[in-house]
Amino acid sequence: MTFRAEPFERHFTSTAFVVSERRTLLLWHRKLSMWLPPGGHCEPNEDPVEAAVREALEESGLAVEIIPPPNLLTVARPKILPPPEVVGVFDINIAGEPFHQHIDFVYFTRPAVSVDFEQPMPEGVHRWVTGHELGASFSLPGPDGTLVSIAEDVRLLGLRAIAAAERE
Repeated sequence: MTFRAEPFERHFTSTAFVVSERRTLLLWHRKLSMWLPPGGHCEPNEDPVEAAVREALEESGLAVEIIPPPNLLTVARPKILPPPEVVGVFDINIAGEPFHQHIDFVYFTRPAVSVDFEQPMPEGVHRWVTGHELGASFSLPGPDGTLVSIAEDVRLLGLRAIAAAERE
């Protein structure tokens, strides 16, 4: 994490690693010029699970459900949310925008229906990657054909997401 003396904002975000048939979905993020799973800002009065499910639908067109961790507490009340796999704190440096951080709740999800892997997606450029691909550092071409390395956290969380879906 970068130390900054001046005040800056923190935004709550949620990410949904979408897993189907031992593959996970990565989308090209135009602003950050990198491959990421679906995700984005939590809306007012929206919990992190609702945000992850909504963002997956908006960006991929896929209705998803959270893959709950083993032994999730189930009670009539209060409402219990499944915990995220991790909570990441990301420095966001985008030209023309003030520096800020995303506090990101990362969830593993699966589609509610079977997936057509060739289907276009609302967010555009996408790729379904396998565990084999995620097993080592690798790059994917961006929209202009330039190879872009997959971030280590994305790669490792993608592997964990596929493993979580296989446990079910």
